Amino acid sequence: MPRSTAIVALILGLLTLTPAQPAAAASASFIDRFDGALDTTRWYVSDGWNNGAHQNCQFNKNNVRVANGALTITFDDKAYGDRRYSCAEVQSRARPGYGTFETRMKAGKGSGLNSAFFSYIGPVHNQPWDEIDFEVLGKDTSKVEVNSWVNGTSSGGFPVALPADSASTYVDFAYVWEPGRLRFFVNGKLVKTLTGAQVPTHEQILFAQIWGSDTLSSWMGPFTYPGHPVEASYDYIAYTKLGDPCQFTGSVACSVTTSFVDDFDTLDASRWYVSDGWNNGAKQNCTWDRQQVAVSGGMLNLSFAKKAIGDRQYACAEIQSRLRLGYGTYEARLKGVAGSGLMSAMFTYVTGEAIDIKVMGRDPGKVKLLAWDDTMPLGEKLVPVPEGFVDVGMVWSATKVDFYVNGTKVHSITDATRLPKLNANLFLNVWGSDTSIEHMGPFTDPGKTLTFQVDRVAYTAPGTPCQFTGSIACA
Repeated sequence: MPRSTAIVALILGLLTLTPAQPAAAASASFIDRFDGALDTTRWYVSDGWNNGAHQNCQFNKNNVRVANGALTITFDDKAYGDRRYSCAEVQSRARPGYGTFETRMKAGKGSGLNSAFFSYIGPVHNQPWDEIDFEVLGKDTSKVEVNSWVNGTSSGGFPVALPADSASTYVDFAYVWEPGRLRFFVNGKLVKTLTGAQVPTHEQILFAQIWGSDTLSSWMGPFTYPGHPVEASYDYIAYTKLGDPCQFTGSVACSVTTSFVDDFDTLDASRWYVSDGWNNGAKQNCTWDRQQVAVSGGMLNLSFAKKAIGDRQYACAEIQSRLRLGYGTYEARLKGVAGSGLMSAMFTYVTGEAIDIKVMGRDPGKVKLLAWDDTMPLGEKLVPVPEGFVDVGMVWSATKVDFYVNGTKVHSITDATRLPKLNANLFLNVWGSDTSIEHMGPFTDPGKTLTFQVDRVAYTAPGTPCQFTGSIACA
């Protein structure tokens, strides 16, 4: 059942009392099959504390072992510290972000016990309380409770029936955490989806844990020690960073892709961030203004207007993907603006690296195609395009970037030593400049609002089937 208010308060105490362990600087994809000794560069073993008065056990490092290809954590009646019982927990040293979290787990049976696979960050780490849970209560190991917490607020708690008793057989648990969406899977089957405000946004520490309580009987059942140690076992634990290839056959991550097609029926705030209130330096004569971004009639409209904001005399518009995307096929159907000193663009960017498709306003009958390596241009070429809407695209791999106009390859950059290699955000924008005369022409006030229109944007990750008829990914 969902936790009561009293339980929420107790659990908050639990999570703020846990000592914080140093986290790694970055979190990479991994799979740990526990074939050897516990990797203490990846896992920290909790020892010598408990999570508050509701917990009748103390975390004991001696209750954690790796043997026979599994991580096993144990609840038993060894007194430790001021508690009558011992329990166990391991936590990741790194703080994974968006991606796929997976385990094959066998839970411990016994009223008043909890076997868990979850991620958490909170006030003890100087962060808001965000959490994502799989919890099997020992009183009924034929169910699992899935849940999320955002800034200390629970999404409710959702019991899910399991295909088998998880105390007698291993069950696969996985959650896929993306911006704006959180999906829970059991044995590869989707069992719950949370969206919007129910989805955490902060990187979290990953936990495997078994513990007991004498007091949370309304949720966990009345505690009775069963007369023998109770074990929770994990055959493997894996994390696949969002956008990375799946790591093993049967992984839920193999069916997860960052690919998308956006026809702009609405502006999807979980996919796009709208730039607002700043500019990109002295070369830009305008300020990004969210009021210049609109979606109507299945079209994204990015406008340049005479509107003083801050120290600039014009307002311009930009959206950028919330996710960083990597190798793959990028496509758009768009119509740039005409006007000297103006630019409409689709491009990828991360510090020092970019791939550009630019409509230069002084000559909207051409697109400029190029890449950037450590802020140095690479493979620049101007290519004619027909009037009106045009389909543009690029296929980015480790060895080259191929550019397309209306389905025909028009340019390639093949200097693999200098090609961008880092995952990057995808941008669409329109802006003006008084100073970039050599590239954009002398700026002339257009005398009216000009709108860069985008009918469709798509990204197709490597290995993903093409997503629409006519996509260059189909070839």
